[in-house]
Amino acid sequence: MNIALMNRLLRSPADVARDCKEDRDVAAVAASAILAIALGAVLFGAAVGSWRGSAQIGFAALKLPVVTLGTLVLCVPAFYAIAAVFGRPWPLRAAISIMLAAGARFSLVLLAATPVVWLTINLGASYDAVKLVASFAYALGGLAALGLLLQGLGDGPGKLATVVTFIGVFLVVGGQMAWILRPYLGTPGRDDITLFTREREGGLAYQLLVSTRYLFDPAEASRARSQGHEEKP
Repeated sequence: MNIALMNRLLRSPADVARDCKEDRDVAAVAASAILAIALGAVLFGAAVGSWRGSAQIGFAALKLPVVTLGTLVLCVPAFYAIAAVFGRPWPLRAAISIMLAAGARFSLVLLAATPVVWLTINLGASYDAVKLVASFAYALGGLAALGLLLQGLGDGPGKLATVVTFIGVFLVVGGQMAWILRPYLGTPGRDDITLFTREREGGLAYQLLVSTRYLFDPAEASRARSQGHEEKP
């Protein structure tokens, strides 16, 4: 992994975005970005899985990189096409490299948040508190990645339409990918561990709202989970 490039991703994302857009050193950017994505997602996933412990640590560490890389793979063609439609016909190599760079910046934020998640769990936080902390870290990572993409798009007509359209695609693809591969934390009150999938119930946005409510009403959370009314990420 190119440490200097990782430093540039965090401190000077506009420079990295410009290199990708102008098709400079894209092979080096892509190689380092893939390693950063894997490292950040593995360690963050392991920290999240440590709430349950045991094999869940390994399962979550395996699934988070799959979610991140899988989302990027599916979204690269969309980003390439959307940018072209709105007047930014980039070379495919440039589109791939800037998406990987954005993914690397996302994973570096997750890496920075890993000690916070681990400490939250180590202090005995509830399932809902840990889920919300992890979701907040994901949101920060997404904003960091979006910032790099915005730098790459530059100014000009069609920028807002490109950004809004792509964010919609990215949220749908990323959210669905993450939801399919749940659980990551594990399921409170259950001893079984599922490697990749769990039965389909509810939705991601709904579950975050439920966790927010349960965080302030532990008694209701206990009643609902004892009756098996909630699907767990």
